Amino acid sequence: MARCPQFEHSGGPLKALRAEAHGHISLLPDDILIGIISWLPIRDAVVTGAVSKRWRNLWKYVPSLRLTRQCIKLKDEGPRSEQAARFAGVVRSVLCHHGGVGVKRLFFALPLTCCCHTAELDQVMEFAAAAGTSILGFLLTNNRCSEHAGPPYNFPHWQFAGSHLQRLMLCGVSLTVAPQRNLEGLARLTYLNLTCVAVDDGSFASILSTCGALTALCLQECQQLVRMNMSHTRLRLLDVGHRVDIKYSHTPAIVKLKILLCIADECPLDCVGGAGALPSLEQLFLEFPSPLHAATCTQLQGVQHNRWFGGLNRIVLLLKTAWKEHISSVAYLLIAAPSVKELRVETYSDLPGPPPDNLMIQWPERCSMEKLQSIIIGGFSGEPELMELTFFLLQRSPALQTLAIDTHRRHLQTGSDSGCNREEAEDHVRCYYARGVAWTNLVPKIPSTVKFTIL
Repeated sequence: MARCPQFEHSGGPLKALRAEAHGHISLLPDDILIGIISWLPIRDAVVTGAVSKRWRNLWKYVPSLRLTRQCIKLKDEGPRSEQAARFAGVVRSVLCHHGGVGVKRLFFALPLTCCCHTAELDQVMEFAAAAGTSILGFLLTNNRCSEHAGPPYNFPHWQFAGSHLQRLMLCGVSLTVAPQRNLEGLARLTYLNLTCVAVDDGSFASILSTCGALTALCLQECQQLVRMNMSHTRLRLLDVGHRVDIKYSHTPAIVKLKILLCIADECPLDCVGGAGALPSLEQLFLEFPSPLHAATCTQLQGVQHNRWFGGLNRIVLLLKTAWKEHISSVAYLLIAAPSVKELRVETYSDLPGPPPDNLMIQWPERCSMEKLQSIIIGGFSGEPELMELTFFLLQRSPALQTLAIDTHRRHLQTGSDSGCNREEAEDHVRCYYARGVAWTNLVPKIPSTVKFTIL
């Protein structure tokens, strides 16, 4: 039987085979290799330049750069000044050697333990502007969390004049409009996300009028922003996570709205505009730090809302505290928006105590949710008021098809790893208790026509 030469152990054929096998990936076109390298953290992408001469410069053409603590693999060792120096050194080296060719996405997140000089931040912005970046994330989380942080870094939007910037995410910076600076660099934005950004009412109004192509706007903890006059023809998504006085002058395209409702005696539907302000609204997210007052139920009975929110088909309520007898406001809200097909209630309360003898809930009389088809109760912990709400909706929703009880908190976020582990331990007990309450008290009252799910 003839011996196959590639299995010989004593000569060059085996070595040649190994060399050829090692070079198989190098036979791929540059575009594919660059696509593979782009999935690596930037530190690993740079290391691929040591594979061979052909690979030496491939990492310089990746279309996406993520300059974060995780991607740079910065160790949490030594004084903060040394960590900051290491982080700044790596960022400076990457920007100097890359050249900015073909970078369409740039994400820069300054770690909490680091700080950068203005000149170093300017270098990042100059790189992004020169590269023609279309998606930019610039997060200075150290300014957001530090009590002794200095004045926030002023985002140099004027450097992007003539660029193709389309998506912008900012955190911990200021965004001001100086008389001698125009906003041409923001004119092509379709998505804008501002978190802890120092921007006043006048600057925001100028930005909104300049961004004519904007379709999504998200604002979180922008405390200097007090009043907003919303007048935009293309905006489809508005997410405001802090208290702002919003006036909807002309917003015909908004289909999804998420706002924080801080005043307990304010009508939830009046706070999102008057007659004809949001004619295309389909999804409404309301976040409640505290329960609504009883007087609000009377306001929700007004029939004028039936005409204002005829297209609203989904309502999501985020309840941060126990509502008890005030839970009837949810029913009045559904009556005021009769076209709603899906109701989702997310709660964040702890393990409930012993149920009260009588909650004294005053439910609306002679009402029917004719179009309600789906109910989802998220973060359920066995609260008696949520059980009563479910019982009421089961009786008054003839078109109901699905009912889901989700004991997990889908929107809950914790700040540290230890906090996450502690929450998981507590959540296991809470979920076990909540599932037992649902199976014992709720299942016997669910009609056979309704599909029931519990998680």
